[in-house]
Amino acid sequence: MEKTNTGEISTQDRILSAAKQCFSKHGFHSTSMKHICQTCNISPGTLYHHFSSKEALIQAIIFEAQERALIRFGEPLNGISLIDYLIESTQSLVDEDCSERALVVEIMAEGMRNQQVAEMLKKKYTIIAASIIERFNDAQANNEIRDTVNKEIAARLLMALSYGIMSDNQSQEYVQHKDYPATLRSMLAGLL
Repeated sequence: MEKTNTGEISTQDRILSAAKQCFSKHGFHSTSMKHICQTCNISPGTLYHHFSSKEALIQAIIFEAQERALIRFGEPLNGISLIDYLIESTQSLVDEDCSERALVVEIMAEGMRNQQVAEMLKKKYTIIAASIIERFNDAQANNEIRDTVNKEIAARLLMALSYGIMSDNQSQEYVQHKDYPATLRSMLAGLL
């Protein structure tokens, strides 16, 4: 089924939605392809027509997460300092649905065990880091960060901070604390 203007979603999107739901609730290894089929009410043949394996599903989910990150870090620094931009970006992470955040953590854990998933994540991280480095380039042009900063390492540290916020089930509480922006501002100023 293709997307139509009546609000119907494609079979592929239904499958991805069901897979995300199953993976975030039960974990990657406890979710079978049969369970995904039952969740979105399709036959195994339909599932395998769209996705040949769990890894193919994970790859599609990783791509969706990558696209969200590129939206978050893809806008040039127009009228906002780099540090304010990064504070807003990290604060927006806690607004993501808890099941989406759990899914990101589940896939990261799978990447520690599964070389194929590790390679997918490596590509994702490289693309996101490049986007963050572009923001660093904007900031260097505005004399906001030192020329001596290793932008690749700084980008990876910011990604680690972001994934830490996503994986912390109490992050909603501390990210909204009145001292969060000033504390993160001090940390980032030291880094950059």
